[in-house]
Amino acid sequence: MKKFKFNLQRILSLKERKEELLKQELNRLYFKKNQHEHIKSHYENLVKSEYEKTREKKVFLSEDYQQQERFTFSLRNQIFNQDLMLKEYDIKIEKKMREILENRKEIKTMDRLKENKLEEYNYELFLDERKQMDEISNRQVNRGL
Repeated sequence: MKKFKFNLQRILSLKERKEELLKQELNRLYFKKNQHEHIKSHYENLVKSEYEKTREKKVFLSEDYQQQERFTFSLRNQIFNQDLMLKEYDIKIEKKMREILENRKEIKTMDRLKENKLEEYNYELFLDERKQMDEISNRQVNRGL
């Protein structure tokens, strides 16, 4: 009997490769999200330092105060934009994770199918070997008569 070959092995291999690519994309998304978190943190630290500078000053010039307010407003705006970006990345990450889970389910289903086909093959192999053994036994019995 010929060697076992799973007919859908190419598809299974493609799905496994797809899973690797999806995981790479997920890692890339996490990396980018992490970058935006660092940028946001940097802006928040700048706002805190500006606040500390304001508290330390005893005398304020109107022009300095306005300039500082504009700068702080700009930083808060940047923080807001980073928050939006982080939410977008959260959505993208969640979507990518669902894709990975769906692909994983398909792989598991195909693996089960492959296992079932292998069991069928092994059972047919067993039956074939048994048939051959019976034929050999029958020949020996017929020769002995």
